[in-house]
Amino acid sequence: MYLCDPKILKFMKRYFLLLAISLIPLFVMSQFGGVGSFLPKGYETLDTTAFRVFYEFNYPPALKTVKRLASESVEDSLKQEKSADYMVLELGTTGISKFYSDYKRMLDSMIMDVLNNVTQQKIAQFQETLQNSNVKKYDEREIFKNYPEGKMTVTDQAAINSFTYTEELNEIQWQITSDTLTCLNYLCQKATCDFRGRRYEAWFAPEIPVNDGPWKFSGLPGLILYVKDSTEKYVIKAVGIEYANVPLKFAQKDYIKTNRKEVDKIKKRYAEDPLGYTMSSFPGVQIPESVPDGKGGMVSREDLKMIYNPMELE
Repeated sequence: MYLCDPKILKFMKRYFLLLAISLIPLFVMSQFGGVGSFLPKGYETLDTTAFRVFYEFNYPPALKTVKRLASESVEDSLKQEKSADYMVLELGTTGISKFYSDYKRMLDSMIMDVLNNVTQQKIAQFQETLQNSNVKKYDEREIFKNYPEGKMTVTDQAAINSFTYTEELNEIQWQITSDTLTCLNYLCQKATCDFRGRRYEAWFAPEIPVNDGPWKFSGLPGLILYVKDSTEKYVIKAVGIEYANVPLKFAQKDYIKTNRKEVDKIKKRYAEDPLGYTMSSFPGVQIPESVPDGKGGMVSREDLKMIYNPMELE
């Protein structure tokens, strides 16, 4: 619905490259690849949120540039080695849950504000706000457990395309141990598992009788508050819990229904040529061999190549 507005097209074509290169990590380019599929048409209320759990999620970025850009400092390059996200788990009254990045929610809101009234002033304000915000890297996925019942629905984004796929719920085979630790003043018990190529340990709180947790983790007799993999590259830790009474919403988009492995293939193709993959989505636009780096220089299409390193290896 927005693509027919030439002012918006001009904004998207001009600024998504600048923002992707100089302000936020390259993989966020996928959020600017096309407004039609990226922006929701509306929202469906699936449940009413009973309470929220807030997590800090530390992880190596799924997409990382192959080499440091000439305009990029060594310090900024090293920051690529690790991402920090602020995640929210909304737990509904009927058993549906939603896990998502609050940074993604913030950026989506900023983009919507600009697109509702595209002016040079709005664009400048958006650029300044983004530079000064904590919105640097985030997980594009939203994970809905027990939706549909007994299943898990995942939404994801790559370039202009929005994807959705379903998986079985509670596929993880846990081994519960007697080890304990305290998280958020709750006594937690340890469980371990092997899941899609990585070894994890999780700490759940029997005092909170909710069969759920962050990301795709669930299936334990208590809410999962802390998870890390054996290399400690992926660490998800609860930092707060609050009661809530708000709608638990599912964004309505032009999703491509597929499966996780197909999404992985697409993201790998995108990583191999992010500029070409994204710009080819704009009909009639020639793919340049270099683009401004936002600091007075140019960066080549070859230099934008990335390595795709998903959390799920199998």
